[in-house]
Amino acid sequence: MRMALLIVVLAARSASADEPRTSHSTSADDARTSYIASALDAVRSLGAQRAQLETDLYQACRQAGGCSDAIVEARCHRDAACTAAADIIVTNLRAANSWVDQNTRAQLVRSSTDYHAALLGELRKRFAALAAELVIGAATSNGVAESHASPAVPGGAATPNGVAELINRLCATRDREVHACTPGDVACVPSIPWTRCVAALVWFVGDNP
Repeated sequence: MRMALLIVVLAARSASADEPRTSHSTSADDARTSYIASALDAVRSLGAQRAQLETDLYQACRQAGGCSDAIVEARCHRDAACTAAADIIVTNLRAANSWVDQNTRAQLVRSSTDYHAALLGELRKRFAALAAELVIGAATSNGVAESHASPAVPGGAATPNGVAELINRLCATRDREVHACTPGDVACVPSIPWTRCVAALVWFVGDNP
């Protein structure tokens, strides 16, 4: 997620060696939560332009043979909100082959007149499964969730920071156990890096406030 993610990583490492571990962890969590909250705001601010931005970036990345910072800059013209949302989209595009197995993608090619739309549909199913983990975790949590209860995210957070805290906590901890999935099982979310987990949830939750 380019510069914004670099800032998060640097912040996570910025605590000095003689600081208590709890202080280091809190600082890193705060930086990640702030990044996620900003990304959520950016995605939600797209409104009706959300689908168009996603399509424009998909087409540009496809024509260029891959996504790059230059493609995002050319599309967003250095608009901060557009760039932040575009970074989420690009992360999801780059991760698409990890989310959707090869056999399913081949089936989409054979059976769909619009491969991109079909792929987005498959991604959304998988993002929804991950979001279900977020809701379950929020509903059963004794920490942040209970102090930020909201009907929008059961047991979740009414504020962007509250939702961001839940997303960060899930993505930072869920892969302490290995998640292995059978190909084609849309209800199973495999083990994924923090960045991909966050991007998927920001995009899904940002469309389901």
